[in-house]
Amino acid sequence: MDETRLWKIVGSNPQELNVERIQNVKETETENQLEEVITRCPNLLMKDLKLIGRQTDTAGGPLDLLGVDGDGQLVVFELKRGTLTREAVAQIVDYSSYIASLEPKELSEHISPRSGNLGIEKIENFLVWYQEQFGRNFTEVQRPRMVLVGLGADEKTKRMVSFMSEGDLDISLITFHGFRKGDEVFLARQIEVRSKPQPSTTTTYSKKSNLEKLKHNVQKLRLEEYYYNIASFFRNQFPAAYEWPNPGGYSYYLPELTDTGNQANRVYVALYVYQGKPGCVQIYLHERALKAASSSLSEFKNSIHNSMIPKKDGSCEIWVKSNSDWEKIKDHFGKLCPAILEGWKRTREQQSKEFEATESISDSEDQSEA
Repeated sequence: MDETRLWKIVGSNPQELNVERIQNVKETETENQLEEVITRCPNLLMKDLKLIGRQTDTAGGPLDLLGVDGDGQLVVFELKRGTLTREAVAQIVDYSSYIASLEPKELSEHISPRSGNLGIEKIENFLVWYQEQFGRNFTEVQRPRMVLVGLGADEKTKRMVSFMSEGDLDISLITFHGFRKGDEVFLARQIEVRSKPQPSTTTTYSKKSNLEKLKHNVQKLRLEEYYYNIASFFRNQFPAAYEWPNPGGYSYYLPELTDTGNQANRVYVALYVYQGKPGCVQIYLHERALKAASSSLSEFKNSIHNSMIPKKDGSCEIWVKSNSDWEKIKDHFGKLCPAILEGWKRTREQQSKEFEATESISDSEDQSEA
């Protein structure tokens, strides 16, 4: 197998151009760091990836990493600290078939008690977490995507994965290589085998398809006059928020810190539309938004004439039935949203202090044991 090499181009003009070899990091050094680095920075594997499990037990053995991609699809990762071999292919198929056999409730029961360890955020209820992240229920059995990750792969493995990817299996192969220059360490990623795009189905959700479905629903429900005005308002009020569209409306997420110090997006506000209520928009304030704005909540409630409808889960909803309805309450939301942001910032600061304190205690214990 050919060695992956890296060079730096030096020189400022054509006459001075030269190349400088960047030395490979010894494989053993990268082996010890790869899984930890990927856990802390999952975007190294794919954009918008959320890890929900690490070294979790299955019928076939411990599953290295389990995640959910940006479109809400389950992803099984098999990591090898060295070169990937054909045994890794058999393992990832085994793990993926096990995950695919679980009904939604069983999957939630598999994930929730195993989360909160080894750098993975604690997920009390996977089905609730999934709805908050993607604005829809996890109601179907999924065939997970499969991704093999290692510090190289032998030719048999590449051939097998290529053959499988050309069929109806969503499988890919990624290799990493480490390089050092002085005290700096560089990591290079190479996609050895890319999975074939899967045919779209009625249950496929992506940002693009969600936007198309949302646009269709807004038109069908006769909401074009003011739905996007409301969405634009909240987009401007929450510049730090991540806006995610789903067929039922937009959701606005703000980042929080988990118990392990990792960042996770949590939905605070959502703008839903319903087939059974044409011409109406539901502004849904999640419980965390109400807690964040607690100091201004009473004034807001009085100003909109108690039209907030409380929900059993601690959240509330406000229904908007026309553009004139929205214009009457827009200024009041203009006061509530900054209060939500201030409360969110305070929570973030408190989370940071608590995590730093925990890390400090952990470091002290490690030093005392040494």
